[in-house]
Amino acid sequence: MPNRFCAICGKSLNEDSPHFGMCLKCYLEENPLFELPKTFSVNVCIDCGSYSKKDVWIEPTKDDLFSVLHEIIQKFLLKSLLKNEQVEILFSTNEDSIVYSSTGLIKSVEVVVMGRLKGSTNIHHQQEVKLNVNHMLCRNCSNLRGGTYFISIIQLRVKDESQLELVEKILIEINKYVKNIFDKDHRQYISKIEDQKYGVDLYLSTNELMNNITKFLKVKHHFLLKRSKKLVGRDNQKGKNLYRLKALIKFLPVAHNDIILIDNQDFIVENITKNKIILKNKNNIKLIKDYSYFFNENIIIKK
Repeated sequence: MPNRFCAICGKSLNEDSPHFGMCLKCYLEENPLFELPKTFSVNVCIDCGSYSKKDVWIEPTKDDLFSVLHEIIQKFLLKSLLKNEQVEILFSTNEDSIVYSSTGLIKSVEVVVMGRLKGSTNIHHQQEVKLNVNHMLCRNCSNLRGGTYFISIIQLRVKDESQLELVEKILIEINKYVKNIFDKDHRQYISKIEDQKYGVDLYLSTNELMNNITKFLKVKHHFLLKRSKKLVGRDNQKGKNLYRLKALIKFLPVAHNDIILIDNQDFIVENITKNKIILKNKNNIKLIKDYSYFFNENIIIKK
């Protein structure tokens, strides 16, 4: 068999050479196991740590920045490589290459990506990629900082000033409940709270939060609920109208065992159902009233 030489470097070839005209070293240089861009840019929210390549923001599984960067590298830079079951991929960040901004934020870092063909230790490749980090506010955190963004409104109301302490108590319950939701999902929050004559208005970031708060209140409180919606615009891309939802919650002015004067007779609140109140006088005569009766009629409540 005549001697063969690498067409690129001139090295003698043997029967183990991967290509008829190239040695292993030159073959891998011409046909690398993978090719990555020399630079890669990503957006990271300075408040919540969410990241994005374009418009869709992804919430990270861990809070520290290096864990976020590793997640970004796997999800965006190496996604297709990691799916290849024939190639084993390892990567690391070169901490000596980190460039910081004047405010101490990481602007860029070099990522070293190493790969080898499973079952063949000779076939391998290594490449460095410069990861550029753009620090900004995601849409959700920008809205949260502004404190003016809202999708829906809950109006908490009582019949008169004697019940305002109830509103304060319920607000504490709601704030604690929403905080637990926000810790799990940063899209859910109260944008602002406005005092009204007989209650407060809660401006909410999502319709989902409005529904969740309403369900939460139903477990412990009795109230009259009225829903409405207002046309605020149109989504031309989706071809549909945009509405702002509103929920008016009017808490009952009576509780179990309260005494109520109706037509000069005392009635005790015997039971409160989902939408009715059952009253009974001293002669065991019963009255059943809708919730709305206690807001529309002038009644005297004897606590």
